[in-house]
Amino acid sequence: MAFLNPLFLFGLLATGIPLVIHLWNRRRVVTIDFSSLIFITAAHRENARRFQLRQLLILLLRMAIIALIAFALARPFLTLGLPVASVRAKTDVIIVLDNSYSMAYQDVNGIRLDKAKALATDIIDTLRHGDSAALILMSDIPTPVFRQLTPDIESVTAAINDTETSYRTTNVQPSLELAHEILAESKQLNKEIYLISDFAQNGWANWNRLPNRSGARISLIPIAEGEAHNISIKEIRPSNQLIGVDLPFQLNVTTVNHSVAPLNQNILTLFIGGEKQKTMNFSAAANESLNTALTYNFSTPGTHIGYLTLTDDRLNIDNQRYFALDAVGEVRVLCVGEQTEYLTLALNPHKSGYRSSVVGRRLRGESVKSDPSLTDSRKLITDNYSNTMILPTQCTPDEFVTFPLEDYDVIVLADVLTMSRQINARLQEFIRQGKSIIAFVSDRSNATSYNAPDNVWLPARLGSPLTWTPPQQVRVYEETHPIFDIFPSEGFSMQYAPQFYNGIALQPSSESNVIARFGDDTPFLVERSQGTSTVLLYNCGLFVQQMTTSNVSTTTYTNDLLVNPYFLPMLQQSVLYTTIASNNHLARSGHIGDTYTAHYPRSAGGKASIRLMETDSRQQEKVSSPETSLPMETNDSRQFPIAILPIAEDGTLRFQGTERPGIYQIEVRTQDSIQRDFFAVNVDTTEADLTEIPLAQAAARVGAQTTADPEIEGTPVAADAYNVKRHGREIWGELLVLVVCLMLLESFLSNRESTLTTGEV
Repeated sequence: MAFLNPLFLFGLLATGIPLVIHLWNRRRVVTIDFSSLIFITAAHRENARRFQLRQLLILLLRMAIIALIAFALARPFLTLGLPVASVRAKTDVIIVLDNSYSMAYQDVNGIRLDKAKALATDIIDTLRHGDSAALILMSDIPTPVFRQLTPDIESVTAAINDTETSYRTTNVQPSLELAHEILAESKQLNKEIYLISDFAQNGWANWNRLPNRSGARISLIPIAEGEAHNISIKEIRPSNQLIGVDLPFQLNVTTVNHSVAPLNQNILTLFIGGEKQKTMNFSAAANESLNTALTYNFSTPGTHIGYLTLTDDRLNIDNQRYFALDAVGEVRVLCVGEQTEYLTLALNPHKSGYRSSVVGRRLRGESVKSDPSLTDSRKLITDNYSNTMILPTQCTPDEFVTFPLEDYDVIVLADVLTMSRQINARLQEFIRQGKSIIAFVSDRSNATSYNAPDNVWLPARLGSPLTWTPPQQVRVYEETHPIFDIFPSEGFSMQYAPQFYNGIALQPSSESNVIARFGDDTPFLVERSQGTSTVLLYNCGLFVQQMTTSNVSTTTYTNDLLVNPYFLPMLQQSVLYTTIASNNHLARSGHIGDTYTAHYPRSAGGKASIRLMETDSRQQEKVSSPETSLPMETNDSRQFPIAILPIAEDGTLRFQGTERPGIYQIEVRTQDSIQRDFFAVNVDTTEADLTEIPLAQAAARVGAQTTADPEIEGTPVAADAYNVKRHGREIWGELLVLVVCLMLLESFLSNRESTLTTGEV
């Protein structure tokens, strides 16, 4: 026996009330002996015994009535094992159906999701009139097809048959929590949760035991059979994040064999712009992660879209990975300062026929002949960055006040000692246009002018001058930042790392990010982003001072950065980085379900349209996606949905409809042009590992039972195998009938006692 409302059992304490009243009202008997009443005394004793027995019976009846009322309110029911409990009780069922993309795996006897749908339909078919059901589709987020239990069993069956594989991963916890939340409102005797899944262990990570808050009977039904074999493309990484036109780069591709057996004769194919570019054959050992490099170069600037594919296997969703890469073409840079010849040479060595080493030698007045001190490790950096796509122009600070800025992408401030109000106003207007600035400051910079209240674009406040003896080196920096990702792993700690003798104390603003620091923790490079505009502030001077003493000319500088092989690539990387950032091209990829964010300050308050471009034919399978509030239209030519989204007043665009992998195109209309951008969305490959969690371990974590019964484990499922567990009967009605009978008996005995007492009197 069990109870649906066990709290009412506290009412059993009230059964003591009649006993207390009985003991309180019992009258004391005073014995008086009369010699002539011996026969009357004997008769009285006989009547007194009958009276006491009647009183005790009435007391027990009253206590039983109260106890039975408490039992009835607690809603007791009898379960399997008693003949009276052979009636099938009403049942509420929730099907938690795994539709993550691993369920698209094709076992020997069919696709896993199809088998799961057949099992779920068999369970729903066992329900009868008066039962209710609901369906939750389980991936990394729960998708309740019915947000509450419904008696419309046919609708639940139809929803199960319409279920399709999503492109999401698995997380069991939120779906089971939602099932308990729905069943917590149920008042039925039987409450059941059926979890139908392949039980890949990635869905059981990062959480512990889940309490059974609804008191439901939980059944785990696995559908995977045998050992799974799968290979996937885990990651695509370009050798450097900043790619220039006609500069070779590598696509580093990571493939993983999620199998206990080796996989041979796999083909990796590269597609760019819809055209096959390269193929490569490879083999993978059991459970091996393999890195492959494909070399390519873009001949035209702009965004280039493509994908890589693997040979078909039993799970093709993770065999394709998309990318959108930006190749930078011409970048027009305005170098502002009193001495900017070295900047123009470093930004475009070919323009004047010089390499980076020549720049330093010219500054020092040295010969341009071969220098053996320039080792191979130093050449590794400079040789890869002698391109012609950066076009520099020079001007002095005085000329900058009236210099036309419309045709320039980046401004480089090289030791501008004083930040006048006119210069500041022009720089702020440049930033409002979404363009970027690179500033070099030193101990000679006028901190007061830089720290003026109007200079809100600066990422840091300038402090007091600093002198380092011995000189400082750049010790800490973000290795994954696009400016530094080209440098060797040992970075600025190499033998020929630049030395810094002077600097300035910097106090970064709360909106800024410190990219690199000196050994004493002083910021070396500070970055601040504002919309599509980026400001980089370098804590090092580039001013070279020529001094003549006794007819001897000497050159003094506060660091040796200008004569160091690090200067050219770092400067060019900085220019390319700010150019790509200002063109909104930094975030080009994401995973299913991620929110894509872009900035269009010139189109603030407008609208953007987003559509999924055509992809490989293997990706045209049906998928399900959560409902969105986005207004949708249809592109007649490609039959792909278009999302029309508003652009916020600050120019921010957010898109949350990334439910399919592929290349998405954004169109932003302005008054006289259309701007098109692209970004790639891929599946999360953690789902590609099909290793199963032990079923007993899974059951222990959720308080469930497994389908060890062979009658239930196969397909089709016999209805009796489920209904036998749903037998039971509530007996609160019978208890109330018994209460009424006992009350009538108690009333009869009480009235009879009163009549007899009156008659005796």
